[in-house]
Amino acid sequence: MGTGQRIIVALTVLAGIFVAPPAASAQSDPAQELVDKYAPIIMIKAQEDGECDSSGEQYAPTSVDIVLDNNQIVLRQLGTGNPVMQAAPGASDLFPLGEGFYLDFPGDALDPGCLYEKDFRKYAGDRRAVVYGHVARQADRPDQLAINYWFYWYFNDWNNLHESDWEGIQVLFDVGTLEEALATEPVSTGYAQHEGGERADWDSTKLNKQGTRPVVYSSRGSHASYYSSALYLGRRGTEGFGCDNTDGPSTMLDPEVVLLPDSVASADDPLAWVNFEGHWGERQSGSFNGPTGPITKDRWSEPITWQDGLRDSSAVVPGGDDAGASVVDTFCAVVGFGAKQLVTLKQRPAVLGIVVVLLFLLVRSFARRTDWTVRKPLPIIERRRAGQLLRGGVRMYRAHPRKFAEVGLIYIPIAIAIGVILEVLRRIPLLGTLLSSEENLGLVGLGLSLTVSALGYIIGFYFVAATVAVLMDALGRGEDIGAREAYRRAFSHLGDLFFALLRSVLIVGALMVSIVGIPWGIRQLIRYQFIPETITLEGTRGQAALDRSSELIRGRWFHTAIVLLSLNGLVLLFTSIVGLLLLIIFAGIPLWLFSTIVTAFAALVVPYTTISATLLYGDARAQLEDGKLADRELATV
Repeated sequence: MGTGQRIIVALTVLAGIFVAPPAASAQSDPAQELVDKYAPIIMIKAQEDGECDSSGEQYAPTSVDIVLDNNQIVLRQLGTGNPVMQAAPGASDLFPLGEGFYLDFPGDALDPGCLYEKDFRKYAGDRRAVVYGHVARQADRPDQLAINYWFYWYFNDWNNLHESDWEGIQVLFDVGTLEEALATEPVSTGYAQHEGGERADWDSTKLNKQGTRPVVYSSRGSHASYYSSALYLGRRGTEGFGCDNTDGPSTMLDPEVVLLPDSVASADDPLAWVNFEGHWGERQSGSFNGPTGPITKDRWSEPITWQDGLRDSSAVVPGGDDAGASVVDTFCAVVGFGAKQLVTLKQRPAVLGIVVVLLFLLVRSFARRTDWTVRKPLPIIERRRAGQLLRGGVRMYRAHPRKFAEVGLIYIPIAIAIGVILEVLRRIPLLGTLLSSEENLGLVGLGLSLTVSALGYIIGFYFVAATVAVLMDALGRGEDIGAREAYRRAFSHLGDLFFALLRSVLIVGALMVSIVGIPWGIRQLIRYQFIPETITLEGTRGQAALDRSSELIRGRWFHTAIVLLSLNGLVLLFTSIVGLLLLIIFAGIPLWLFSTIVTAFAALVVPYTTISATLLYGDARAQLEDGKLADRELATV
């Protein structure tokens, strides 16, 4: 063999040593190659205020190793007292155990505080995020296969508090072998959300990808997986009952992928925990119980059937602040509040019972302190107690339902106009970033959004009040006019109404913005409540309208504030109840239709509020005139 030939042989041998083995290794483990190829990128809500900031995500998907062989974790068996079977259980200890066992972490799952986050940080350290990949097949669907990606979270800090949380996504192929899957693209994805989930085709614009890797937006606290950054509404068990938040700013996680087998044959296998059928967290009742692991889930054994049962979309809470969106916010808050009360009931049932009784006694005391006897709502200028005002408003509305309902319709175009204004503001680059539900809603954006919404409600209430006052005054004088004529008469004062409203808003706004002037701003806000009535019924103009309203409320500020707060509270209560019932009973209702119905209902209720407010004006005016008459009589003695 010549020198040249020997060199060629040597190079061939070296190539075989350094190149061939990796290629053979990749070919010998196509499952690992497949799960690596489609490993998800995970977006979690950033903790902007650092550790223990519950407005951001406090955890990250991690390895179960942080709870295995951990001397702070104990294994318990269900039974009398749930006795400790072992401290620091490892994978081999969990291998043979069924559902009668559970892991118990330090802390109280129903009162987590920041302990679980601190423990998670201590156990996980600076290790990279981890997801578990499993190639799943279904016996009756041999021509398809799926990759399950399982995310293990140390704690679930949502409406249903519990130790550990197993979440994840799935990628589905219309082929039956690993080799075929590596040579083609997936057909669809499924993202797990609570008891159900959402699906999207691989080529759908809804699915964000980085190369071949799907992007997952994990909801803060609940860890449900979504396709984008938004606030999501859940109204049934498969969606989760409450609101999931994936809004930014977000932190991107590029996790390590650990391949899981279908099952483990030996307790000595490092992945022996896969066979564990017990619970990965503290035992509690209902949705507060620690979850079972991947092997017990339908997604593990019947991935195709599971994905076939997913929804095509999730309900996104609209970014606007119209009546519908406000009720959705109320829904989110009510569900969260209800979950907290359920926790309190489980922990301290006596305390919750005492609070409920005290609230009942407070409401009953208020109801008994006023006079609820029926009085005619007309004439307007007459003394009436708070209870009589509330009942008088109902009686007046019932006597002329069509007229007052038609008056309330003005509230609808105003609500639409507010929605249009907010949409226009969103199209302005800087403001759009602040107001968008897909970006961080900073204080400036929040303040602007709330200001525009509040002004919309004030304007709607203001002009409905002016028209209702005109209508009631005409009916009290025996004129049988309709809503159209009431509109015409009220809007003949449009200039005076507009400039008085503008002046009052500027005065109150300046006081509120000054911070130190907030108490005076609140004082003036109540004192200007009778501006529509003083302009339309007394003919006052400009600053005189503001002064007259203040004069009527002088000495009656607290009484006026309580009645007006009660009236507006009733509108909010009834609108919220209708909205909540719509969300719960008609879970599939589109949010645009939901918002339309809620806004229409608010338009029907607002006239009742303004009727009672007009009667409150009449009571104040009657008291003032009685006082002046008494003063004149005293002066003549």
